[in-house]
Amino acid sequence: MSYSMLEEKLKMLPEECLDEVSQYVEFILFRQEHKSRKKLSDLNEFFGSAKSLPDGLDLQRRSRDEWV
Repeated sequence: MSYSMLEEKLKMLPEECLDEVSQYVEFILFRQEHKSRKKLSDLNEFFGSAKSLPDGLDLQRRSRDEWV
């Protein structure tokens, strides 16, 4: 689906649904960011790099999401 088609579908939604759509888009972005970080950490294992420390903001997000 192209961006223009998606935009047209979003315009047809009632205002009440915009918050839900926004939250879902944020979730997709978070998931993509998490996947890209995981790929980087997987590469470290192959090259014998030192173990990377967890990101402080990621730890904060995970602890916050446990209570939602």
